[in-house]
Amino acid sequence: MSDKSQVPLAACVSDSEQLALVSTGDLIAGALSEASGVSWECNPTFMPDLDALAASGEATIIVTSFLPELAAFDVPWPQHEQRLRTSYAALCQGGRQVYICTILRHVREDDPAGEARLIRLRRLNLLAAEISREFGASVIDLDRALAHVGARRLGTDYRLTGKAAVEMAAHFIAVTLIDSAMDPFCSFEIQEAAKTILNGRRPVLEEADSTRPEVTIRKNVMTMGQGRQKQIVAPVAFSDQENYAGWLVGHVLRGALGPKEVLQRFFQALRRRGVRGVAAMLGVGLVRQIQRRK
Repeated sequence: MSDKSQVPLAACVSDSEQLALVSTGDLIAGALSEASGVSWECNPTFMPDLDALAASGEATIIVTSFLPELAAFDVPWPQHEQRLRTSYAALCQGGRQVYICTILRHVREDDPAGEARLIRLRRLNLLAAEISREFGASVIDLDRALAHVGARRLGTDYRLTGKAAVEMAAHFIAVTLIDSAMDPFCSFEIQEAAKTILNGRRPVLEEADSTRPEVTIRKNVMTMGQGRQKQIVAPVAFSDQENYAGWLVGHVLRGALGPKEVLQRFFQALRRRGVRGVAAMLGVGLVRQIQRRK
């Protein structure tokens, strides 16, 4: 196990999402502590903008959101889009672990600017996927995760207000980060144990709708390698080993990781998984890359 007992997390998100990120940090720290028997901390640092995040250390997990961008829905889209592309191109340099949270697609009926706001919201969510492919940021698809529960049941809208929405979002983000961002900080075995712990603590709404079955966040939240630098995060049914293998092999093939970084990750994997484990991981990764190119 790594001798580190802290997971560095920096974020640029909305006020309501800050509440979720604080809970996310608590969930991650609690799960890692229970899984490893060692005390862990994960206290997010909140930055005012993307430029400030770009100065974060390379080992820092970076979580961003397009929700603050929705306040500028009256800005011409080409100008808005270009600014975000430029910011994320800089933020994703050096193979940083950068995540983008999508926005829940629900605008209240009494919102006087609802139609224009919803159009901009959809464009931003689509841009998140495009930035992932182009620059390597990962996507934490809160829109998809929360839509399985329903904005009305959560008593929220795109702003992600309310206790239930914050709890659901916090848990989804925590599972995502445990599943895809912990390799620099702890062993594969601890990650798997922590993920199992978190999956056993999925939040459930206090007042379930009797007309429909109880819905909770999906158990497996995975990442798929689709960018020059990182992978899109979405709930799919692959193991963590497959996910990480595809991500690593894809980065090597695209030249996104330098020789020093490749060797460092190779020896980390060798210590944690052994020769047979690494060989199997690389085989899975090659198969994943071949499948994506068909």
